[in-house]
Amino acid sequence: MRLTLLGVNGPFPAAGGGTSAYCIEAAGERLQFDFGSGALGALTALCPPEQLTALLMTHWHFDHCADLLPLTYRLQAAAACLSMFGPEDAASPVRAVMAADPSVALTVVAPGDCLSFGGVHVWVYQARHPVPSVMYRVEAEGRTLCYTGDTNTVDGLVTFAQGADLLLADGLFTRALWDEKKPHLSAALCAEAAKEAHVRRLVLTHLNPMIDPALLLAEAREIFPDTELAVKGQVYTV
Repeated sequence: MRLTLLGVNGPFPAAGGGTSAYCIEAAGERLQFDFGSGALGALTALCPPEQLTALLMTHWHFDHCADLLPLTYRLQAAAACLSMFGPEDAASPVRAVMAADPSVALTVVAPGDCLSFGGVHVWVYQARHPVPSVMYRVEAEGRTLCYTGDTNTVDGLVTFAQGADLLLADGLFTRALWDEKKPHLSAALCAEAAKEAHVRRLVLTHLNPMIDPALLLAEAREIFPDTELAVKGQVYTV
């Protein structure tokens, strides 16, 4: 399984950066998870977007879906129809555009669902965020990658990540900035979950450009040494 980080910031990009977008290649399939600002250009450097097996959305906040709008122009120009999956959210204007666009085949997902794409299996888990949101656990070729999307503490987080080879987690806050009512986890909480779930490697993502990444990394590594910060363009073999 191969993971390429196309955008790692949130809720807005750093200079030269991009917001949430991750591409997974496994068992001859190519799955795109979220499609934030800058994702279209970054993905196009990797492969023609219309050749994706599917695009899976964790939720419909703009920093996760901004480049879906120009993506529809690319799909229309290629006379293509892309399979897209994501949670129901009647309040999202971007989701409404996707649902109405003939270049997109949109399917609703909910916690408990299992999606299969050839030899790649994707389980859907509940996230906790201000809008309907999900997490994805991807299994293929005997390996497991878990992506939290955006979430704060949520029942089942450790079960979701159990035994993962790589946990890509929303570690936006430092300990001092986090509280139970915030929309994201802290780096330390991600590390605690990784430790309890016996994860092999933790990658902290959804990095806010106004929060010191070195502090996030230090707080996480106190708990779980095999922690790294997400870097745009980084490729992982899982």
